[in-house]
Amino acid sequence: MSDRVTVTRFHPYHGENILLTHDNTVAYRKKSFANALTFSEKPLLPGEIFVIEIEQIESGWSGHLRIGLTQLDPDTVFTDKVEPRFALPDLSSRGTTWIYGISKAWNHFFTYDPGFKLSPHDNRIRTSRGTVPLSLLKPSKQILPTDIYSRIGVMYIPTSDSLANMHYIINGEDQGACVTKIPYREAPLYVVVDVYGATKKVRIIQLYGVRSLQSACREAILLRITQKDVPNLPLPNVLKEYLLEDL
Repeated sequence: MSDRVTVTRFHPYHGENILLTHDNTVAYRKKSFANALTFSEKPLLPGEIFVIEIEQIESGWSGHLRIGLTQLDPDTVFTDKVEPRFALPDLSSRGTTWIYGISKAWNHFFTYDPGFKLSPHDNRIRTSRGTVPLSLLKPSKQILPTDIYSRIGVMYIPTSDSLANMHYIINGEDQGACVTKIPYREAPLYVVVDVYGATKKVRIIQLYGVRSLQSACREAILLRITQKDVPNLPLPNVLKEYLLEDL
């Protein structure tokens, strides 16, 4: 299986204030608080989870990350005369888009249908693309959904041959169905990520396929940072001192 198949990336078309790095897996808003729309490179499959981690925040702005699904084609969104500055209301007003802003509080108030929720078994979650370790969906300690290291996921789960419900997975916890009766067979569903307000930089968490050595090392370092165990990392002292200064 090729790298292009296994790695989840952002779409090359994005808002003018977005800078994509690390092979289009990191989205950084260069300035302002707007014009920071990004999309998944490929449509999301039924039962597939798309997860991002907040890597940087910027004080002084109101509002936070906005994420959801759209049937609008990213190839055409930015060809219109007026670029959508925001996911809400600019993009959503064009129709077939389902998106919310993530708040500091746990977002259970989104839930329309508390019936089906993902539940881990042996610390793993079963999805349509394979089994995912629960550790990849959550930080190592409890934090607010808008904090650095918070992990926000979105997925849709078919409820019939033609309809599906959208779920948020926030720091490893399924929030329930926040949107119901999405006509998922009418057009491909792309993930929309608006790097809005206080959210400055996000990274896609690779859930499927073989993770790179860089990704595995990063996960190990972040775990030690959150556990305040940096001195025991097998790294040169100069790097450990750098990490400790950044805490």
